Amino acid sequence: ETPSMRTAAALAAAAAVISYLDHAQQDRTHGAWIGTTPRYRVHGDRAKPPLVVIPGLDGCTVFFQGVVPELVRDFFVVVYDLPLYHGQNYTFSYIAEDVAAALDELAIERASIIGESFGGVVAQHVALEHSERVEALVLLSSLAKTELTAVVKFKLHCLLPLVEFLGRAFPGTAQTIFAKVHASDVVEASEPAWARSLFVKEASWAHHASVMQRIKIVAALDIEDRVPRIAAPVLLVRGADDSFTGHTTARLRSLLRRVDVVTLPGGHLPHVTSSLGFARAARDFLLSSGGRGKVS
Repeated sequence: ETPSMRTAAALAAAAAVISYLDHAQQDRTHGAWIGTTPRYRVHGDRAKPPLVVIPGLDGCTVFFQGVVPELVRDFFVVVYDLPLYHGQNYTFSYIAEDVAAALDELAIERASIIGESFGGVVAQHVALEHSERVEALVLLSSLAKTELTAVVKFKLHCLLPLVEFLGRAFPGTAQTIFAKVHASDVVEASEPAWARSLFVKEASWAHHASVMQRIKIVAALDIEDRVPRIAAPVLLVRGADDSFTGHTTARLRSLLRRVDVVTLPGGHLPHVTSSLGFARAARDFLLSSGGRGKVS
């Protein structure tokens, strides 16, 4: 046995140990929830109008931590957790059906919905496929058709396959890499450093396989022909400096029948950097548009 063979064996053993620990960490964080649907947490008084909050691609509901305390003053808030991928037919319609199942469990006939980015696409699918359950929509930094910049296309087609491959053995490490690479898409250089740090910290803990699957379905998204059929009133919220989905939000505006638009300071995550402004805009719109919901 040569020294090089012993070195290779030692490296392989170390990689196996690290892979085991990496998978174990993901299992501790997410394992209990795989296959469990629907998942949600509720806040506030059930006698108030119901409002569902759907997070973005990484499933980070913590990004609404500055928003929910404001909304519970006027709404019964249901913070919905995106289902985890475990080999099922994972589509926007599947997730929309899961949102409807959450409403069934909570005996909510109709609710208003706030959807962030990817979550905004889910909200549109709920409005299209379960229209009788939707009172009004607040779509934050969202889209109806994926249109990628050159930089994002490079990340999607060149970097992402490498990250996904790495994730088969080291899912936690791969997710951390993804979070750091994706941070420049959703947090503008002009925004405070804490916003980027918060995004990377929280997105690094996301369930890697689920994030990869969500990217695949949103990359192929094109429901522009269906969006004009959304009957519920819609508020579009965008960040003034959002270079990631600012253009797709503008396109979405032209497709909707009943739409108001609010622009807040910041980039793709104005509910993080301008929490109070977002909460007030959403509350004022929902209360003025008749987004009262109904609990059976």
